[in-house]
Parts: sequence; C-alpha cells; structure tokens
Amino acid sequence: MIIEAMQQAIAALKNTWVPDVQEVKAVDALREAIRYMENQPAAWVGLTDDEIAFIYCDPDSDANCHVFARAIEAKLQEKNT
Repeated sequence: MIIEAMQQAIAALKNTWVPDVQEVKAVDALREAIRYMENQPAAWVGLTDDEIAFIYCDPDSDANCHVFARAIEAKLQEKNT
C-alpha cells in the first residue's frame, strides 16, 4: 500500500507542467524509498489469543499437539501471505 502511494506521488510529480529541482529531488527520494521498502521483510503477523483458542477448541479437531501445531502453522501462513 505504501509503495503504491509513493508510485502515485511520483506519477503526480511527473505530470506537473515544469518540474523544478525540488520535485526532481522528491521523485528521486521516493524511488529510493521504494527500493528500500521492497527489500525489507514483511512485518510478522502473529495470532491473537482468541484465534489460538478457536483453533485449539475447534470441535472438528482431536486437539492433540500435532494437529494443533499444524493448525497454528496454517493460520500463520494465511496471515503472512
């Protein structure tokens, strides 16, 4: 989302009648920020206590440790992709 906003800002600055030096510097700074952000790992999203309780107390689960661990893993993968 942030990268898209930066790209839109670059497009808006390019569409100005006569870009001045400050606008060119702004475009360069935005491009550098985009490159930096694209190389950063995504923020980790964990599970809430309610999500853990829901997974553990799922009536379709036999609630053994292996099933619980796989359910947690699946939920984390869903939240982080």
